[in-house]
Amino acid sequence: MYRAELVVALGLVAGALLLVREALRLPIAWTAAGPGPGFFPFWLAVGVTASAVAVLVKTWRAGRRGAAPFIPAGAWKPLLIVFLPMVAVVALIHYLGIYLGGAVYLAGYMRLVGRHRWAQVAAVSVALPLVLFLIFERWFLMPMPKGVALEWLLYGR
Repeated sequence: MYRAELVVALGLVAGALLLVREALRLPIAWTAAGPGPGFFPFWLAVGVTASAVAVLVKTWRAGRRGAAPFIPAGAWKPLLIVFLPMVAVVALIHYLGIYLGGAVYLAGYMRLVGRHRWAQVAAVSVALPLVLFLIFERWFLMPMPKGVALEWLLYGR
């Protein structure tokens, strides 16, 4: 686990510093309209950098003592139960879009893994993507991939 933590922390530091550099290409100061376009990406990347450096320092200080396998033997099944459906949703993003794909993934996870009642599954898997749709599409005016199915439902195209 020692080597994996070091590699992941170094990768996060490198990626976050790259994001800091890219965010600095945009104004990060306060403008007449509010924070500049680079404000949120910059501070998010600074936070990720600080967290990754903390993990790196902690791992480095701990050394190899108490090192455990990166993924213990019994952890593969739960990991794949979460990961493989996520890969399927990403692979089908063109057809399902982010909102419908997220709703299907969330409903499946809640029902099959969490064993929640159908009423809870329906409420959460409909409400959360709807709220995210309103936030991104209406509030931030940021179009997200809607997929063939949602484009047809919303716009008849």
